[in-house]
Amino acid sequence: MRNALLIVVLSLIGVSARAETNRAGLDFFETKIRPVLVEECYSCHAETKGKKKTKGGLALDTRAGVLRGGESGQIIVPGKPKESLLIRALRHESPKMPPKKKLSDSVVADFAKWVEMGAPDPRVAGAAKPAAKTGGDEVDIVAAKKFWSMAPLGSHALPAVKDGKWVRNSIDRFIRARQERAGVRPSARADLRMLVRRIYHSLIGLPPEPEVVEKFVADATKDFDQAYDALVDRLLADSGYGERWARHWLDLARFAESNGYAFDGDRPNAYHYRDFVIRAWNDDIPYDEFVKLQIAGDLLRPGDLDAIAATGFVVAGPYTTQQTMKERERSRYEQLDDIVHTIGTSMLGLTIGCARCHTHKYDPVPVHDYYEMVSCFKEVGFTNAGIPQDPKEFQQKKAAFDADLAKLVAMRAEYEKEELHGKFVAWHKNRPEQVGPPFFGPWYHAGPFPSANFDKAFDEKFAPEDGVDLQAKYLDGKIKWTKQEGWKDGNVYNPFNAANASNYLYRVVESSGVQKILLSLGRDDAIRVRVNGVEVHAKKAPGGAAANQDQVEIGLRKGRNEILVKITNASGPSGFYFKPSSAGPPPDVLAIFKLPIDKLTAEQRTKAHGWYRTIDEGWKKLDGQVREFQSKEPKPAVTNVFSARVRGSTYGFGGDTYKVYHLARGNPANKRGEAAPGFLRVLMKGETKASHWLAAEEKEKAPSQRVALANWLTDQDAGAGHLLARVIVNRLWFQHFGRGIVMTPSDFGTRGERPSHPELLDWLASELIRGDWKLKPIQRTIVTSATYLQSCEGSEDRKKIDPDNRLFWRREPRRHDAETLRDALLAVSGSLDRTAFGKGSLDERNARRSVYLTVKRSRLIPFLQLFDAPDTMQSVGQRQESTVAPQALAMLNSPFVRSLATKLANRLEAGGAKTPEALVDAAYRHAFARPPSADEESSMVAFVSGQTKMYGGDAAAAKKAAYDFCHVVLCMNEFIYID
Repeated sequence: MRNALLIVVLSLIGVSARAETNRAGLDFFETKIRPVLVEECYSCHAETKGKKKTKGGLALDTRAGVLRGGESGQIIVPGKPKESLLIRALRHESPKMPPKKKLSDSVVADFAKWVEMGAPDPRVAGAAKPAAKTGGDEVDIVAAKKFWSMAPLGSHALPAVKDGKWVRNSIDRFIRARQERAGVRPSARADLRMLVRRIYHSLIGLPPEPEVVEKFVADATKDFDQAYDALVDRLLADSGYGERWARHWLDLARFAESNGYAFDGDRPNAYHYRDFVIRAWNDDIPYDEFVKLQIAGDLLRPGDLDAIAATGFVVAGPYTTQQTMKERERSRYEQLDDIVHTIGTSMLGLTIGCARCHTHKYDPVPVHDYYEMVSCFKEVGFTNAGIPQDPKEFQQKKAAFDADLAKLVAMRAEYEKEELHGKFVAWHKNRPEQVGPPFFGPWYHAGPFPSANFDKAFDEKFAPEDGVDLQAKYLDGKIKWTKQEGWKDGNVYNPFNAANASNYLYRVVESSGVQKILLSLGRDDAIRVRVNGVEVHAKKAPGGAAANQDQVEIGLRKGRNEILVKITNASGPSGFYFKPSSAGPPPDVLAIFKLPIDKLTAEQRTKAHGWYRTIDEGWKKLDGQVREFQSKEPKPAVTNVFSARVRGSTYGFGGDTYKVYHLARGNPANKRGEAAPGFLRVLMKGETKASHWLAAEEKEKAPSQRVALANWLTDQDAGAGHLLARVIVNRLWFQHFGRGIVMTPSDFGTRGERPSHPELLDWLASELIRGDWKLKPIQRTIVTSATYLQSCEGSEDRKKIDPDNRLFWRREPRRHDAETLRDALLAVSGSLDRTAFGKGSLDERNARRSVYLTVKRSRLIPFLQLFDAPDTMQSVGQRQESTVAPQALAMLNSPFVRSLATKLANRLEAGGAKTPEALVDAAYRHAFARPPSADEESSMVAFVSGQTKMYGGDAAAAKKAAYDFCHVVLCMNEFIYID
């Protein structure tokens, strides 16, 4: 059986998908490697510095010099960091470079990763011409604005075509016009079953069920246009659409749910960003709004969960918590660079991060503009923000609470107005000259009283609060009052250990007269204090008991007074602190008491009443009711979200933490003045300045540079909106066709490819803007075009004219990406759980869609990694696509895949596939959306029969044979590729 499977599966190796240009490695060099070389190495190892000889004969300022090595020999072995002298030197093993200080572990790790990637290095002669300069480090901005991607969108009329019958919409006119000029014919429309499988994969990333396929074929045979358009509309409305297309965006956003680096701390609330992206695609929120929320949602919509979750984009990058104070400033600039670089590549298709150390070598991004753009994020940190889950419901509860509280406050105010003065006059007439200190009796203790959780234990009213009887027993006699002679006031005691439980302390206080005293209290973890049955203090603040954590004034009546203290413990040891002191009238109030009442001014009378009421029994009772009711104030149920926050957590290093300076060669130790917020001048129309967007936000109290930047990014008239639109419509095209109109989707600069159909690109971008930035209509236009509907058939004569298919004369097969392959396996086997949103899982056997698997940077899902899922350390707009033996072997040997093959076989049997012929037919319809051909049916039935015979020929053997056959089906190229 394994030989048979191996023959089928290893055919994966022989079919290689078209190789795509990998820009990720070059971007990694520009952002992580070149700045360190410039700062740390060029002073000794640079041929271009005008030196006659470099130290050790080693030149690191050219690609050729790095590969050549120096007097010690070759310094790197591409792909093998452990064998590379450079990595050993950076680790200060032998030799030690730089000699005076070792670079940080994160920088050394970057170099090791670079070597492992094959040491990609763009520094080759003639790769591209540097941007023209006007002098110094400045770029000729006026000339740069004429470059195709920086220029405004063109207004292009739909081209005329001879083959009008082939055209289904405007896209086809642009495509067919180019084909006609080149003498290329388009391919025929794809087979109906092939087409329904393709569109399902494109729009929702799942395979169609056989009955869906058959219904579409029947409907399309009668009226193709109506049937296909209805299918497209249904899929665009499917919840799977957002899950499919969110995954593409999450690649760009370098989304992960952990910090990365050595300790890789979790971000348990980061999944809300993923959920926001899915909802945004499903709801088709305008793309310009989508962008704005990710840049500044917390400022644009404070308190809105989705808007705040959207800013997870800004803070999604890796973050190490292990930094010395000396490294923090450099790491802060790394963090800001990550933000700006990601915005540049994902939204604008520009490698802005390359300008960190010097003006961009190829694109019109001056180093000055780079730091001004970085300055827009100077106040950004991260947080786990608590956002109300249902603000309307909370507001209703709060309004009802406030109304009831107002009634109690009004009763207290009425007492003050009608009765308090009379009580004060009577007290004042017989006021003793001096009241002696009260006598505090011994403490009594009862507890613990357990509860379901800490909050409930704090809020629950146990028996002692209804009145203390020192002879009483509680909880079936398990608890009684015990006298504590050894407890002395002014000491911290920790005698309690029960978790989620309350303990009660009781004592009697005798006072020779009415007086006030001050109580200094301590608690672990929460405390309530009642005096003569009225609650006077409540505090919940987890932490160890200590002196003077809380202070409260209480009034004692003449004679017997009772104090009841409730200590609630969350976990571990628990205790309290208690110390009373005199709180008699202050000198100014005592002076008032010596005056005749009828001579008091209004101010003196108010001050006298203010002190007296705290010892008046009637007022204290009413005030206690107010306090107790206030303690029950409704609190909003909150959702904690990992997001951006003004002056949130980051690498703190003092007064400059939230400032950005222009840095010479990217070095924080070499500041050249503070950077004002600004944007890329090349993406501002005419003489427009950054103040055009910044001035509109100047009057806002909260820092609003991010809002201004978001407005500039999306401004199609005066800002970067035209490039923003070009980049996103090209990304849509790229995901549908496997190649973009611009083949380098994250690089629209001079190093990137020129568009194959510039007029079509501008038309699509203009359509997006005219359609209020809605993406679903653009998606619909693309997938309903005749261009998209073409088959994958080849043609030797057309290949001679256009071997790379730049004219889109055929559809090229697409391999499942890692997530859709796993989802297809789950779906076909009948195992897929379509539960949406919420926390994910690290278990790759979890039945939910792959977009809901937790992305922990140090524990990436092995199956997804094997099929080229990104490492999430940086923005990825174009995944690498490898075809290697381990992929085939994993499909063959994975217990996970085998278990799904078993489930598929059981599913088919339950559906009526009792014979080998029925099994083969059903499997092909589920896996490939078509019935088998006669030859396929014959060979596969023979395979099933042979396996059955080999296993013994009984019913159990037939089941095993069915499992083997389904395993073969799941490993076939046709399952893994979409035509």
